[in-house]
Amino acid sequence: MAQHWHGAPVASSGVHVRHDRVFPAKNHIVVVNDNGEVWAHPIQPGSVGGAFQLPGPAVAVHGVPPKFVILDKHHSRILVINAAGEVWAHDLDISSRFTGNAYHVQGPAVGHAAHDLEVYATKHGLAVRNSNGEVWVHHYVNRNAYGGASRMNSPPIAALGTPARYVFKSHRRFIVVNTAGEVWAHQRTAPWHQGGNFAGAYKASHELVAAGGVPAKAVIPWKQYILVINQAGEVWAHTLH
Repeated sequence: MAQHWHGAPVASSGVHVRHDRVFPAKNHIVVVNDNGEVWAHPIQPGSVGGAFQLPGPAVAVHGVPPKFVILDKHHSRILVINAAGEVWAHDLDISSRFTGNAYHVQGPAVGHAAHDLEVYATKHGLAVRNSNGEVWVHHYVNRNAYGGASRMNSPPIAALGTPARYVFKSHRRFIVVNTAGEVWAHQRTAPWHQGGNFAGAYKASHELVAAGGVPAKAVIPWKQYILVINQAGEVWAHTLH
């Protein structure tokens, strides 16, 4: 059964927040709102702290409209991928409460095809999942450049009979929450730099997550939990296995 984590409401300032711009980051929830402001809430199991802003230039509100906004694996920068597949980065320091200016990360187009559904940060690069369930990975050459995409030799991700509602990468797994609220996972069987292959899906929770009723504001993975943030900003936690 889901547990209510008491404390401050998340993403409830009145400025709209897209469901895919709420991120887990170490012991925080990071929110990028439609004004490009970056906010963070400290969290620990059972409680949510008050929001504080990470001042800096607006994120993902200028130039070519963004297609994806993600937090990198080290939680040290926000990556903005526009409709042309360009990758731009803002350095992020949660402890110092700082958001940096945007700079271009060099490489070929990422996630720009019509059938590309999501982009995920990995320790070694950027992973793109498409509507066929394929995952393609761009490996970093260095912090400011990445190479061409290579396909992972894995079963389709999020390609079960019931349509996927949320798909996210958590530690060594892809987690899929379908429209029925069922939670499925694909376990990684090889390191990213060795292909990052994933196994077939298995049931990852006995509970139904964000099923029915009013759609959640956001659903994110954090440690051994899936956190559901409802329209009131309340945080409810489901335990994964």
